[in-house]
Amino acid sequence: MPVTSQARKFIIPILIFLLVLSLISANLHSRENMSFFESLVVGIISPVQKVVRGIIGGVGGVWRGYFHLVGLEQENEALKRELQELKLQMNKYREADLANKRLRALLNFKTSIPTPLLPAEVVAFDPSGWFQTILIDKGKKDGVIRDMAVVSADGLVGRVIGVSGRHAKVLLILDGNSAVDALIQRSRARGVLVGLGRNRCLLNYVQRNEDVQVGDPVISSGMGGVFPKGILLGKVQEVVRGNSGLFQTVEVEPAVDFSRLEEVMVVVQPPPEDPVPMGTSMRQE
Repeated sequence: MPVTSQARKFIIPILIFLLVLSLISANLHSRENMSFFESLVVGIISPVQKVVRGIIGGVGGVWRGYFHLVGLEQENEALKRELQELKLQMNKYREADLANKRLRALLNFKTSIPTPLLPAEVVAFDPSGWFQTILIDKGKKDGVIRDMAVVSADGLVGRVIGVSGRHAKVLLILDGNSAVDALIQRSRARGVLVGLGRNRCLLNYVQRNEDVQVGDPVISSGMGGVFPKGILLGKVQEVVRGNSGLFQTVEVEPAVDFSRLEEVMVVVQPPPEDPVPMGTSMRQE
């Protein structure tokens, strides 16, 4: 901003006055005794110098504080970045630990089935909502063919209905087109498990005089040659016996939580003709 002529009239005398005071002050430090005029000058100079020193010290303190705050802000940003990196790393470790637990459960389940199993990962769910299907990352090149059973550590998942070189489509037992010959494990009552499409299934064709109770485990019967015998399907959720008719209505809650399904296993060859019942080895609730 340019200095006006009016301002220069005041600035120049002030500068001259300060210069004279400085010279006089320097001269006073070299002598022991002061005259009256010199004492008067010292009285004038001392307050001015004190004010100037205060201003300079204050400005210096502000600058030092500013640089200190800048340093703290940079350190804070560095700590924030480090915290984000640690959070990401912790999440990776947590996911690895959960995956390890799921794989251990699959391995324990695999040892309980007398048929070869092929591990696979779920890569997609049916986005249309018309069918209850999943896509897994194993296909023809891995030995997967149509109608092979698919299981998880919790129980039966479904069967293969389509195969490509590297992938296979699996029809879940939740789908209305799915049908699994089943048994009530406790009473050995027989029926056919069909899907309702909303994490529920019905056990159809169970005769009214059969002993079925809420909480009974339901297992695959092994009939038909698709599903191994003794695989857990779910547990009885509700039983309705009408006053007429040949059959009772049995609603079943699947053993598998399909909303959290990530790893499965494909039964890569037909089960033995007379497999050992496996109901006692499966997890029951």
